[in-house]
Amino acid sequence: MSLVRILAIGIGLTAYGVSAAASTLPVVSNVRGLLISAIDSPSGKADAWLSGPMADKLRAETKAPAGTKVRASVSTVSVFRAGCKRLRLSLAMPTHRMLTVNGTREPFQMAYELNLCRDGQPPQASSVGLKEDQ
Repeated sequence: MSLVRILAIGIGLTAYGVSAAASTLPVVSNVRGLLISAIDSPSGKADAWLSGPMADKLRAETKAPAGTKVRASVSTVSVFRAGCKRLRLSLAMPTHRMLTVNGTREPFQMAYELNLCRDGQPPQASSVGLKEDQ
């Protein structure tokens, strides 16, 4: 394969939101561990490719071709206290373009936010970060 062809493929993938770094992301079957990783991460972020039933459901609901990759990205919106954050989970299929109400085709992406502590509970119900020994 020629260098020009390799560069063209790389530029095309980057234009669709899939970079060389994205290909080295871990693969997870659910987002729970990814949410906890973002809580623990100094950057407040975590990224992975999603597989399994949740990814299959997204592909089916959006009529994406089988094998379309689903990217899960978690970022911190705010910190309540140590071990408890407001997180934004984004699920995207960078190569699957959907028809919008404006008649354009855009890559699929959905996001939602949630309040979560390291123990899996919301801050109001969790004791994480309230005791000095944690």
